[in-house]
Amino acid sequence: MIGDFLHTTIAMMTPILWAALGGLFTQLGGMLNIGLEGMMLVSAFSSLYTAANTGSLLLGILVGISSSMLLAAIMGYVSLNLKANVFVVGLATNLFASGITVFLSSNLCGTKGTLYFQNAPELSEIKIPGIENIPILGDLLSGYDILDYLVFLAVIICFIIIFKTPYGFHLRSVGKNYRASVSVGISVYKQRFGSFLISGFFAGIGGAALSLPIKTFVGGMTNGRGWIALVAVILGRGNPVGVLMASIIFGAASALSNLFQATTDISPKLLLTVPFLVTLAIMIFYSVKRKKVNAQ
Repeated sequence: MIGDFLHTTIAMMTPILWAALGGLFTQLGGMLNIGLEGMMLVSAFSSLYTAANTGSLLLGILVGISSSMLLAAIMGYVSLNLKANVFVVGLATNLFASGITVFLSSNLCGTKGTLYFQNAPELSEIKIPGIENIPILGDLLSGYDILDYLVFLAVIICFIIIFKTPYGFHLRSVGKNYRASVSVGISVYKQRFGSFLISGFFAGIGGAALSLPIKTFVGGMTNGRGWIALVAVILGRGNPVGVLMASIIFGAASALSNLFQATTDISPKLLLTVPFLVTLAIMIFYSVKRKKVNAQ
């Protein structure tokens, strides 16, 4: 039971954490990217459709990442070059993604409903050799998709980039005081536009992690995961490890919702709200705690 719950938690956490890592970079640059939901959705469709029609998981993931980064580049250009409000641009991105995926689904696949690509390659076939042979922890660490494993490696890489490289130092300085950054020759535009591209990269992997394991696409299948990823970014307080911890909590809430649906008679529609209720409760707790700290 515990092992199954852990596996479900990781599976639910992975898309959220990928997207949240991307959102972390834009937040550090001083611009919160609320278009993560749309980027994930576009990638979920394009990665699965490409993988199913080419037989290549790698190509599918690359196309998903590319489509997400294209949206991110458009967001960056409109926000930074045209000086549009980044929140309005983010909302427009989400609405556009919702519409374009349904349009493509209808025109390319002939349906606006659920798309199941039975011929799509299995993501679970990509395994890390020897992991099941690890003493004691072998059974606990095995059985995940490759993207589940890679997201933990991504957390480490992001930590190193943010806190151990000149790029990370420049990005954080832009977010804290962009005027001071300009005075020492740091390009605010390059840092922020680059952060949008990075957010698109990670959100693209998050979208692929959502659709490829189940070989299914449904309109709006992100179902608020991009917004939950934003909450994870805020709770992470600029640290990838903090983002990881927040994402695990939200993954566990989703797993708990699934467990209750299978073991209780409570309305499934009500149980689907559990992750969002947990998100709301954590945000209220975080806001109250931060208000007390500021008051001191």
